Amino acid sequence: MSDAPFPESLCHRCTHLREVRSDKGSVFLMCREPSLPKYGPQPVRQCRGFTPGRPTP
Repeated sequence: MSDAPFPESLCHRCTHLREVRSDKGSVFLMCREPSLPKYGPQPVRQCRGFTPGRPTP
């Protein structure tokens, strides 16, 4: 998603990312890794749950 927030965040390259868009058009980065907060502070530069697998935005 090209208009995603925090393009420098490690989340955008992680398999656990789910981008959630509100009815008003806001985009939130949700982590699906159960041991981490769902909506952690951004941008993420280091993460113990990072699993590469998504292309860079």
